[in-house]
Amino acid sequence: MLEAVTDELRFLTQSLEAIGAFALILGFVIATARCILEIGRKGAKEAIEGYRQAIGRTVLIGLEILVAATIIKTITFDRTLENTGLLALMIAIRTVLGWSMALELYGHWPWQKKKHPK
Repeated sequence: MLEAVTDELRFLTQSLEAIGAFALILGFVIATARCILEIGRKGAKEAIEGYRQAIGRTVLIGLEILVAATIIKTITFDRTLENTGLLALMIAIRTVLGWSMALELYGHWPWQKKKHPK
């Protein structure tokens, strides 16, 4: 019974890792294709700004999925001090990236209220 649960959790973590990688690749391909199409319609400056935002969102989504897989893997299979430290470092990097991407995408820090134009 315990072995079946372990096998299913291992499959879940591997699936989440694959989904995270696929989300990164698919997001990059879609954002790039959309940017190329929008250069002709909106101009390079607006298209590249949209591209940067799309890539930022893609990275955040992919990292969320990969962090979830790493958390599950670390707490169920690889409970060593080294792996726990790597998990903590990964979460810290994800947090800093999330804050900086939010600033880049939305123009304010996540804890600040949204700026309303006058």
